[in-house]
Amino acid sequence: MSDGGSSSSDDNDMPELVQGARKMKVSDEDREFEDEDKLIDSLKPALDLFSKKTFRTAEECIEHCRDVHGMDLNVLKKRHNMDTFSYIRLINYIRTELPSPGFVMALSSDSKWEDDKFMRPVIEDDPLLMYNFDDDEDSYDEDENGFGIDISRDLNDQIENPRRKLGAESVEDVVLRVRRELQQEMDTLHRQLQEKEAELARCREDMLKMRTAAQSLFSGMEEGGKGGGASSSSAAKGSVVTVGDQKTVEEDYSYFKSYAHYSIHLEMLSDKVRTESYRNALLKNSSSLAGKRVLDIGCGTGILSMFAAEGGASNVVGVDCSDIIYQAMDIVRENGLQDKVNLVKGRLEETELPYDSFHYIVSEWMGYFLLFEGMLDSVLAARDKYLAPGGSMIPNRTTISLAAISDEKRYGELLDFWDNVYGYKMKCMRAPILEEASVEVVPSASVCSEPALVLDLDLNTCSVEDTQFDTHFTLNITRDCNLTAIVGYFDTYFDLEQEKVSFSTGPQ
Repeated sequence: MSDGGSSSSDDNDMPELVQGARKMKVSDEDREFEDEDKLIDSLKPALDLFSKKTFRTAEECIEHCRDVHGMDLNVLKKRHNMDTFSYIRLINYIRTELPSPGFVMALSSDSKWEDDKFMRPVIEDDPLLMYNFDDDEDSYDEDENGFGIDISRDLNDQIENPRRKLGAESVEDVVLRVRRELQQEMDTLHRQLQEKEAELARCREDMLKMRTAAQSLFSGMEEGGKGGGASSSSAAKGSVVTVGDQKTVEEDYSYFKSYAHYSIHLEMLSDKVRTESYRNALLKNSSSLAGKRVLDIGCGTGILSMFAAEGGASNVVGVDCSDIIYQAMDIVRENGLQDKVNLVKGRLEETELPYDSFHYIVSEWMGYFLLFEGMLDSVLAARDKYLAPGGSMIPNRTTISLAAISDEKRYGELLDFWDNVYGYKMKCMRAPILEEASVEVVPSASVCSEPALVLDLDLNTCSVEDTQFDTHFTLNITRDCNLTAIVGYFDTYFDLEQEKVSFSTGPQ
């Protein structure tokens, strides 16, 4: 009876305990939010990586670096396969070496910050170093094939506390057993992967057969409609098929997606000054190119490769990582240059080329203001690996210059616009506009000083480090005026033996 009475008493008390616990839980949650706000307020402000601005949280600072400076940590994380330690070294590298954001985004590897010396904080209690780099919306726990293996907890627990789970089993026995289990798991996954690859290969083969059958069907219908009959159909079967039609089903997505980016190639080919300068340099120096091998880096549509072949090169290899390479193959074949021009798809650093060395390396690598978002580091890496002794880069020299300009009309357009934007005042936008560089066509009449040369790069000998520079310069003003801006531009030189060619992006 006492047991029954005790049980009844406990049952009567339970509602009050549950009610009290619920109240306590709500209170604890409120306290957690308050503690979190206090923690944020107690942290140091996060100092911007590329300016003296500060932010309340590391997240705000990282968003500012992405939106204003163009340095995207997500892109760097995926490109360099970065972990938390690599992220810490990157932050301390930027604070120590003070590179530009464009330089950081242009690097093709993380070798600049792989030294362990960058594990030492530059700023004590730096909020950016406390940022949870791995907690990213783009991160995932499963690999590309959908297999996710998490054995770390079980493995550590068995090794550190073997007797708790395994009685008298020794640590050595645990390690051996776990190794066997891991090997069995790896063998199983490997076998499953081989089976899936074989299945995928069969699917590709079936899809290719279906595509060929469909092409033959429609080709026969077209020829039949023209009155060509069976003979025309047979001729169609023996005709050359474009690279775009020969690609596998797996490549189709990227192949058609690349159409969205064709406008950039139209823009580049429409730049007559640049394109004709490359053509003149290659065609008017045919005796220098005759019988030589040429490497075209970032070949795009293959225009420079075809210039080199027409200029007398015996073998031209063009490399490009984008899917435009497939159209370039069709273009080369369409112009009958497939015997001289060999196009390769892939990242240059990871791709095996048909030759170990080249006499000339040509590339249209220049970005805004020459270096911003350019690919000079890849070009120089290719030079060090592939350029034959006595060979030359095309172009072989570039310079950067500055000049003062006075253009009060354009200055007013940029600022006065914000006085009345569809009836609203937006004067606070003036200061940010003045802080940003803009790409403009500057008339030569606006120039009010002599140009000042600030960088001269010999592309046959320079290094990536040469692009990180400080320089003193003087602008000699040539007339009385109101100075409204400093213009920067670059010049490009093709100093070949027969005829020297150059072009400028300066005021026109």
